[in-house]
Amino acid sequence: MSLQDELLAEPSVSEPQYQPRTEYDGATGFIQTSALSEPPKDFSDLLRQFGYDPAEVAIIGHPRTSRWQTYDERWLTAYRFHLGPASTSTGTADIDALIAKAKAHKDTAKTLTTPHWMVFQAGDLQLGKRSQGGSTEQIVQRYLESVAAAKVEFKSLKKAGIEGIQISMPGDCIEGIVSQNSKNLFLTQETITEQVRIFRRLLYYTIEELAPLADQCVVTVVNGNHDQAQRFQNVFPGDGWATECAIAVRDALEHNERAFGHVQIQIPDKWRGSLTTVIGDTVVGVIHGHQWSRNKAMDWLAKQAVNRHPAGGAQVLQHGHYHAWGIETNREVTVICSPTFEVGSDYLIDKAGSTAKRGAALYLLRSGEISRLSVV
Repeated sequence: MSLQDELLAEPSVSEPQYQPRTEYDGATGFIQTSALSEPPKDFSDLLRQFGYDPAEVAIIGHPRTSRWQTYDERWLTAYRFHLGPASTSTGTADIDALIAKAKAHKDTAKTLTTPHWMVFQAGDLQLGKRSQGGSTEQIVQRYLESVAAAKVEFKSLKKAGIEGIQISMPGDCIEGIVSQNSKNLFLTQETITEQVRIFRRLLYYTIEELAPLADQCVVTVVNGNHDQAQRFQNVFPGDGWATECAIAVRDALEHNERAFGHVQIQIPDKWRGSLTTVIGDTVVGVIHGHQWSRNKAMDWLAKQAVNRHPAGGAQVLQHGHYHAWGIETNREVTVICSPTFEVGSDYLIDKAGSTAKRGAALYLLRSGEISRLSVV
């Protein structure tokens, strides 16, 4: 690596590729195949390939398919088969046997041994924004209160068993000056360098406060539309003010290996606006959310999956942008939208009276599922 390459190096995460996988908890599950030119002819053989005994596990109902044509005009299809106990595949059920089996079934929530990760998800700080409700000083104060509250919550959550902590920053960390063609510049209190400096120091402070609580700590940072460096010419979506702060903090942590050797800073590849990573035993996607319209996160994920991009394999998607915390789920995926820290939009208040709960989302993460969700 040349000196120039070393100076330009970024802590870009190596994203897990969308690939065949399976999950089964003894009652329900699925098999996701790779791209196949022909449908599986023997379901028993398919089950064995994924490590299941056909006498105990069966494919239930019809598969969900995704079909496309390759550049050389071949048609390929990926299949998603639903799984269930073999006894349910006949269409008839022995009620007494099912009741007996249910009574004998152990509570998986009690028997799971995989430890949790605690997630501190803080988006839309909008540092630099001024409104009738306050300014950067109030934003910083609320953020510091959130970090302190997360430390208090950790004391009770650790009883569930916590292996690590994820600090997730899904964008719009600063107000910037590029949004809406700089029309809001008169409401921006600090200069760009001042906004960046404040966020960099807040990020370092957050790591100082939360990283010592666990043996592992992963810090994920992506850029929001407000974090873009400029719009006079095209810029890399993965290279903005938020990710530049993350790089600076990573460089600083390397000088204190003893205290922060267990901390990983992760940002997207410069060509991507999102990152996909593994937190504990869960595939997590982090993105700002301006890439889709309101309530269209699942549609965005579906298109990522059909086109075999890493984000298509995410079990949990963390995002911001909409300034109101929320959760959307289906059986396989959970989408969590961060609250905001900004002090309010006078435009929205005047138009619709809209105000948002401020703070960070805090929750436990394990095996693709979240629990103990709160706003701190």
